[in-house]
Amino acid sequence: MKNLSIIVPVYNVEQYIRPCMESIFRQGLDDDELEVILVNDGTLDDSFGRIADIIASHRNIIIIEQANQGLSAARNIALSKATGEYVLFLDSDDLLADGSLKPLLLDACSQHPDLAFAQFAKLSNEEIASYQPVNGPYSSFCQPASQLFLHFFDPRECYVWRALYRRAFLDEHQLRFIPGIYFEDVPFTVECYLKAGKCIKASHTLYIYRQRAGSIVSTIDRHKITDFNEVIAQLWRFWETMALQPEQRHKLMDTIFAIFSVETWHIANNPELLRERKRIMDHLKQRVPDLRFTNGMKQRLVSLCYHTAPSAYILLKSLSSRCKTKNRG
Repeated sequence: MKNLSIIVPVYNVEQYIRPCMESIFRQGLDDDELEVILVNDGTLDDSFGRIADIIASHRNIIIIEQANQGLSAARNIALSKATGEYVLFLDSDDLLADGSLKPLLLDACSQHPDLAFAQFAKLSNEEIASYQPVNGPYSSFCQPASQLFLHFFDPRECYVWRALYRRAFLDEHQLRFIPGIYFEDVPFTVECYLKAGKCIKASHTLYIYRQRAGSIVSTIDRHKITDFNEVIAQLWRFWETMALQPEQRHKLMDTIFAIFSVETWHIANNPELLRERKRIMDHLKQRVPDLRFTNGMKQRLVSLCYHTAPSAYILLKSLSSRCKTKNRG
């Protein structure tokens, strides 16, 4: 068994796939220590041509071919083939900071946590070209996932790639990605936090998150906005069915409210979605009929507006955003 499986879905990333792959092999790890699983998710460009020499020169690269099914399906099929003790999800337009993976992996293989977290940097294409992470001596601390969820988890940065996952933990709890939706990271990551036991959190930067135009978050449309509803529905199912401590339930409701707030902000600030606000909110009520927010006065007021006059609530948010923009101008 390998120490690590790195899962890389590939779809139309010929501009970025080479630096991504090169970063994997600048980690100071031998090919015998890890496997790299590339999932060709029906890419239409020359992504694989750009890395043909890298594939030919490494015996630990596995390629899975499938018709385009999206990130969730690509990650799920790769998980079913993975043999590593730990799994890292790497998006093919991002990269790893040089030499940052080895100490985290050694720490994980020594302490055997369910999750091993590290830091990340959000950078533009221009910033990546000159970026030099300042990683001092490696250090980490151990903490139960329940405490990390309460004090470390941020729903605005719910990224699946910021941790190593013990593969046996994922298999034991049948943790997989919801196929066919955007924002699949959110329910997967939250469920991992809620079901994991021992975790470690390292202080150094592992992951470089490329900020580029045309990304999923920067191009919100009707399809993606209704996928927010699917995410909220899944998180609400966790809230209703899991045996959680009161602090965890409070945090989970705050998380659901944060996702709801992001969704309504996008609707309020997109003229096309604003016109569709009633239909979108009706769909959410169909998916989660008993959705409610009760953590504090603000949540209770928003919950009341959602159940009595959701269209008017979003319209008011839109008018408020316009006023703020006008005042800043």
